[in-house]
Amino acid sequence: MRYRTVLFDLDGTILDTTPLIVASFQHTWKTYGLDQYSEQDVFHRLGEPLWDQMRHFGGPERADRMVATYRAYNMANHDRYVQTFPGVDQVLEKLYREGLLLGIVSNKQRQAVQKGLKQSQLSAWFSTVVCWEDADRPKPDPSPIRLALERLDGDAKTTLMVGDSKYDLLAARQAGVASAAVSWSVHGTSLFRYRPDHVLDTMEDLLQVVGLPPSGGGESS
Repeated sequence: MRYRTVLFDLDGTILDTTPLIVASFQHTWKTYGLDQYSEQDVFHRLGEPLWDQMRHFGGPERADRMVATYRAYNMANHDRYVQTFPGVDQVLEKLYREGLLLGIVSNKQRQAVQKGLKQSQLSAWFSTVVCWEDADRPKPDPSPIRLALERLDGDAKTTLMVGDSKYDLLAARQAGVASAAVSWSVHGTSLFRYRPDHVLDTMEDLLQVVGLPPSGGGESS
């Protein structure tokens, strides 16, 4: 197989959290009287660390309070908004059963990551989960990917990072691992400027990228 370790971003890559993210920002903006922003402002900054986003929208003096407001709403409304993207569970199970090492590398807080994995029943497929609290710096810094590889005893030369934002692709490049951009990202073709090694139109495409037959494939009798 071409890759033995596959690392995934969470939001926008394996979980469709965009409706929840937009609703959480809208609630936070309303709370602090920031009516000038729209969902397009959210899309432009998806993938950034949350504190940096709030500093941009409300200024550094309010960023901590805005983060707390956002997280409280996000956690309280998580399960009614979040869904798994099509094919994710089947592909992850196949990768796992074929012996690949799988991990999550997210800029989100651990509590939110664990809630998403539990609700989607995907936790069993991942041998490590790297969150905002774990690494020295968030993506696009390479340290979260390097930490995941250290925990998995993985080799950068046979590792693929799958993500939906420029922060995933830039972190992969700096960490010396291959990257795959998902076309279902709200960023769409704008990710191509960051020169991902692969583009996935569906999660099923990942099987061919790593060197496995499609789900249900194999020799016929």
